[in-house]
Amino acid sequence: MSERSTAKTAVINYRSPTAETSRRLAVISVACFLVLFPLPIIVNFFVSMQIHMVQALLLALSIFSLAFLLACLHGYRHNRQSRIILTERGIVVPGRRLPNSPMKDGIAWSQVDRISYLKSDTGRFHDGTVVLQIARASPIDLKLRNLSSEDADKLVSACELWANEPSKDGSFKQLLDAVTEGRLAGEDGGFTALWLEEAQRRLSTTPFVPLAPGTTLQEGRVKVVQPLTTGGWSAIYLCQWQEKTSAILKEAVVPPGANEELKEKARKHFEKEAVLLAGLDNPKIARVLDYFIENSRQYMIIQRISGANVRSYVKDRGVVSESQALKWAGELVDIVTYLHNRTPPIIHRDLTPENLVLDMRGSLVLIDFGAANEFVGTVTGTLVGKPSYISPEQFSGHATLQSDLYSLGAVLFFMLTARDPQPLSVARPRQYNKVVSEAMDDFVAGLTALSLAERTSSVEVARERLDALIAQASPGLVPDPVLVETGEPESSYDSGKISGKISGEKSGEKSGERQEDSG
Repeated sequence: MSERSTAKTAVINYRSPTAETSRRLAVISVACFLVLFPLPIIVNFFVSMQIHMVQALLLALSIFSLAFLLACLHGYRHNRQSRIILTERGIVVPGRRLPNSPMKDGIAWSQVDRISYLKSDTGRFHDGTVVLQIARASPIDLKLRNLSSEDADKLVSACELWANEPSKDGSFKQLLDAVTEGRLAGEDGGFTALWLEEAQRRLSTTPFVPLAPGTTLQEGRVKVVQPLTTGGWSAIYLCQWQEKTSAILKEAVVPPGANEELKEKARKHFEKEAVLLAGLDNPKIARVLDYFIENSRQYMIIQRISGANVRSYVKDRGVVSESQALKWAGELVDIVTYLHNRTPPIIHRDLTPENLVLDMRGSLVLIDFGAANEFVGTVTGTLVGKPSYISPEQFSGHATLQSDLYSLGAVLFFMLTARDPQPLSVARPRQYNKVVSEAMDDFVAGLTALSLAERTSSVEVARERLDALIAQASPGLVPDPVLVETGEPESSYDSGKISGKISGEKSGEKSGERQEDSG
């Protein structure tokens, strides 16, 4: 098995708890050898001895020192570190093998009943112990101080990615948060490669069969015109709604293998999200026109906004000027402010260049709520959002209001550089576009700070800093003229992840009310 960390394998070197004792014995054995081994020769050279018993004793000590040295060095080499392999299927620990295990040479994740974390007296998570409780076997205790920082990160990330969700208790979740904070302090990319490869694998290999063009739903009220994009267990289509309105149909499917409890939770979650999103009334946000469940699939119909998205615009025209970026940043802040001030607050989780379309006036309109459906993502193992625009805490499943600010900063970076930001990094557009002012560079860096403590704390603070930037700008700077051609949207719906959930009867009643309003 290769030792290179991939999406399916992570190898860590674990120093045995007896390694320190072995090291001390090795040092003592070296000292004894240096003193005792040459002793018979030295004594015989300076002192003429006729006592055979003394000579035999010195020779025995010499031989003993050599044997002691060899034994201690062998023990130190053996205990210095052990190679532990973590895979999708389970964990391979030297000397640990269970009978009837699905894994020939290790312990399957299905045999791990519980993963917990025992804190140390010092309070530092690096001094604690990860405990894997094994069915009908003694637990595996892995002390984090016996791992390098990178290997400790790999261990926690691998358990989070591959272990069964019910086995991870609250203490492990606390450890995951601590490791997330710890990894933010450095530039270590080892865990990033492991996590992103796994994310890409999950996003690209989930089996799903989209609806064919011409398929009708809701007794003919909805007709699929053509699929726009698919991903994971979801799809987005261009459709005809009520036989006359061109709209966007978003579809999400809970995997058939999910148990009934998960399916019921998904249904309730859909109802909650759909009602929440249908209540939005903002000209800068595409409206939810209808939502329903049919054939165990969840659907949401969203207002279609014609125009090019930000990625297409930048691809065709190149980087935008700082004055134009400031104008669009103001519009983005307005959109996020509206979402965050709702009751309850709405975390979008998926602000990307693809999800922002330029309308006829050249203003931004948010078109996709793909990330709002976080539950289906959890059930299917699909990460929500695109890696370059996802905040560090969102990778660990703990999105906050500040997560949207990170994505906002990443979008501004793309506008100013025409390139996606490096995943899980502080975005500084001035590194790639020297025309960007230092003040604008610092503004984007503040939005994309990895640590929540260092990141811009709220959308209100972002507004204050943005207003200060605009005030500092030269009066002669005006936004670039943005000419938007009408017609088919260019990859406006590239996410492929769907939001919302509702029951059938409520859907029919509420959707009917909204249809009257929109008509």
